[in-house]
Amino acid sequence: MKKIYTISTLFLLLISCNSDGISKDEYALLNESVSEILKPYGMTYLSQDEMNEIAANNGIDLNRTMNEKDAKIIEDAIAMRRKFEFAISDSIEASSAKSNVYRSLLELDSIVPAKENLKATSLDLTKIKFPENYEKVEKPSENGEFLGKITLSRPIIDKSGEKAIIYYQKCKNITGNDCMPRFIRFRKIHNEWVKRS
Repeated sequence: MKKIYTISTLFLLLISCNSDGISKDEYALLNESVSEILKPYGMTYLSQDEMNEIAANNGIDLNRTMNEKDAKIIEDAIAMRRKFEFAISDSIEASSAKSNVYRSLLELDSIVPAKENLKATSLDLTKIKFPENYEKVEKPSENGEFLGKITLSRPIIDKSGEKAIIYYQKCKNITGNDCMPRFIRFRKIHNEWVKRS
């Protein structure tokens, strides 16, 4: 009898711990956000000589419109050369739809939050897919290009499950100083979260 009571208690404890956990949709949004936050950075600081060399080495003609495959080849080549590094907080910040930070964007996108207040919690980094050739580090190395430290907030998802918004900060250094707060707006298309402009 004592065993059954112990198992029941553990089961209830597991359910209650998971009740405010991060949902599958939230992880999908976090993955899209991390990809968006990190990937475009590499293309920003590319010299023309470097671009020409990479294109020549991979048989890419820069005089024609570049397709997605060629863009991916160039992006990966740059990431491998630069040894992009980043840090990410292993916790996710709380989000409140009632805060001034979110209010105007929620109104702009006509988002009616499924949950008004989302508590801060631990982030399972094994569920986050980081871009290829980018390395998550605890501190910057001397031979890599440090992109910054990312701190994510819980995504606010519309009641319809079709729109969402996520707030994040990207800090230039590992200590969390010199940070840029930003939002990314999403819409679900064919069951996939896609960034809105």
